[in-house]
Order: sequence, then structure tokens, then C-alpha cells
Amino acid sequence: MSADPAKIYQDFLDRTGDALLANDAAAFLDRIVLPHRIMTETETILIEDAATARRHFFGFAAALRSQGVDVYVRTVKRAERVAPDRIIGWHETFITSSGKLVAPRFENQVELIHRDGRWGSIWTRHFTRFVAWPDILPREGR
Repeated sequence: MSADPAKIYQDFLDRTGDALLANDAAAFLDRIVLPHRIMTETETILIEDAATARRHFFGFAAALRSQGVDVYVRTVKRAERVAPDRIIGWHETFITSSGKLVAPRFENQVELIHRDGRWGSIWTRHFTRFVAWPDILPREGR
């Protein structure tokens, strides 16, 4: 696998972000490897099965819709191939509605693994402290 890890990582971010805004659980969850861990600065959420993954997907998608989100942009800052079938990447997330941030910009880290012909995430880390669950939207400090 000789493709540029930053391009692979950005493609993953774009595909899953598009699926999220389209409320397309199948396309989004096709890129999530179970069990999956979501980590913030204050907690770790373990998603062990497909039913739980779907519930979290629809909770997050509904939270975005309720805020009128029309842009969900994640931009690669850096990506490294740590094994032939693994990439760890860092990116920034911007979530807006009509050009205004609905949550503070935040940074993230994801590990991708290549399996069954596609790249999927095995864990996600959100570098934000004040998070409302289950929508994982960062909030201003309290």
C-alpha cells in the first residue's frame, strides 16, 4: 500500500463526514471497525456492537440536524503510516450552521486500519474537555 497516508486519511474524513450529514448510517458505519473506542479528555466510550454503533450514529446525526448544521469539515493536519495496514492521523473539526460555528473548533486523532478492502477507524480521540453525550458536540468551558 503505497498511497499517501494523508490522502487516505482525508478521504476517510470526507466520506464519513458526507455520510453523517446525509444521515447515511450504512455508509458511515461501513468505515467504523467494531469494537470502537471514542475518547475525550474526560471519558472513554466503548462501542462494541452494530446496534450500539447505529444508536450513537443517529444520536450524533440528530444533534447536528437540531443545530442546523450544514457544514461538517474535518481537515488533516498530519497522518503517519505506522504499519502497512495502519494509519494514525490528526485533524481539526469545524461544525457550522449558515457560516457560524455551532461548537468550538476542536482537534481529533483517529487510527485507521485497512481491512476487507477499505480503511476504517478503530478508535477516535476528541481533544475537547466539555462534551455533551451522546452527541459528542464540544461545549464552551463550564
